[in-house]
This record gives sequence, structure tokens and C-alpha cells, in this order.
Amino acid sequence: MGSLLIRNLDDSLIKGLADRASRSGRTVEEEVASILQHTLAAGQSPELIERLASLRAATAGMCRTPSELLLREDRDSDHR
Repeated sequence: MGSLLIRNLDDSLIKGLADRASRSGRTVEEEVASILQHTLAAGQSPELIERLASLRAATAGMCRTPSELLLREDRDSDHR
């Protein structure tokens, strides 16, 4: 496995990566590798991936109703 050295990163970027890694339960190196892997695999911009991660973090722990229950409820309401 190879290594990559990136010089002259903004301190705020490094802090942001460290915070994001901490939320994900990863090291900074693992987080950066994950970001790069997802970006290259999906052909998406890092901004989109960051927005999706923010959305995931914002909805973490929220109660989610399974779709089959919602569909059943909708079908049942049509027959009343």
C-alpha cells in the first residue's frame, strides 16, 4: 500500500478533517482515504460528499418508519 504526503494544508482544513474523522470513529488518515475513495468511485465532488455526510450526521438517531408500514397505512386509508 502506498503513502501520500500533502503539504501546505490550511489549519482549518486539518481541523475539519480531524473533527469529521472523530465523528466517523476513524483516524484522520482513514477519513482522508475514505473521502478520496468515495469521490473517485462515485465521480462526485468532495462538496457533495461533505453535504451528504452532514445530512447523515443531522439525521443520526432519528426514528425512521419502515417504508412497508407507510405503504400499508396509505393503502388502508384508501379503503376507508
